[in-house]
Amino acid sequence: MRVRLVGTALASVVALAAIGVGSASADPQKGELLAIECDTLGSLDVIIFSNGRSSPGLVVGSTRVGIPYKLELEGTFTPAGGGDPETFVDEWEHPAPRNGRLDHCTFHQEESDESGSFVVDGEVWISYTPA
Repeated sequence: MRVRLVGTALASVVALAAIGVGSASADPQKGELLAIECDTLGSLDVIIFSNGRSSPGLVVGSTRVGIPYKLELEGTFTPAGGGDPETFVDEWEHPAPRNGRLDHCTFHQEESDESGSFVVDGEVWISYTPA
């Protein structure tokens, strides 16, 4: 279950990264921070503040918003206490928006908590708001 939430969060974070960095800031006080690398928008830190697959994301230091329309994730979850690692793959896609503000981003994340540790590599395609 944690792995699915992480994947969803990562997708949202990537979407946020595609938004770009503007001069005004409306960063959420809570959420998951993710560093992403986008083909057009470059390196971004985004905050994912909900757990839906296509939840919008917010670029840190910006009011721009990104919305994922395609996601591909691969990862491994290792339970705490020495359990066998579990691999996972998650893919989903919606039709690409026709607004012309689209980007492709990649990310890598490693984390651990009381339930275990995970490593995730992903690609996300996003639509982003204009600056």
